[in-house]
Amino acid sequence: MRKLLYPFLVLTLMSCAGFKNVNSNSGGFHTDNLDRINGSYKNYPAGGQLGYIDGLADIFDRNTNMFIFKHKYDGRAVHLNLTMINERKINVKIFKQTELLFDKDLKVELKDDGYLYLKEKRFMMQGIPLVLGGWNIQKSRFTVDQDNHLRVQTNYFFCNGAFIVMSDWKTFHYDFKFEKLNP
Repeated sequence: MRKLLYPFLVLTLMSCAGFKNVNSNSGGFHTDNLDRINGSYKNYPAGGQLGYIDGLADIFDRNTNMFIFKHKYDGRAVHLNLTMINERKINVKIFKQTELLFDKDLKVELKDDGYLYLKEKRFMMQGIPLVLGGWNIQKSRFTVDQDNHLRVQTNYFFCNGAFIVMSDWKTFHYDFKFEKLNP
């Protein structure tokens, strides 16, 4: 029974929060143009809807602001600096004016659709799942459009419950555009 349960759970969780519409009309990334992402970007999106994800910083440091006590900084007061290190790593720095709040090298994967996929931690648990809490899966991919602005697609799946009797699961799809500062 355990041998059947493990593959079922892996397949179920991997299919959560998948990307439905693959749209690479922006030309996308190739191994020879990854440096187009280098630069500073506003944290607050110029286009796209808000929800569990309030800005670009939420995508990279996995603070979904679901609870007040997790709030780290004002989303409009920060900007991000992205620098490609190589094909598989990107350096992300989050600044509040000149103060460095976050500096980390994150793993990425360049896929054939022209997007860089964030490979860092995307599975998060809160409390005891389905007893009093749940789990979240967040997948993100990004590219740079013709105007040198960052295009980010993020899918956010969550399942929360209380005492196994009540549970709810949803998938949210976000498509953001972040303006490059001083292109």
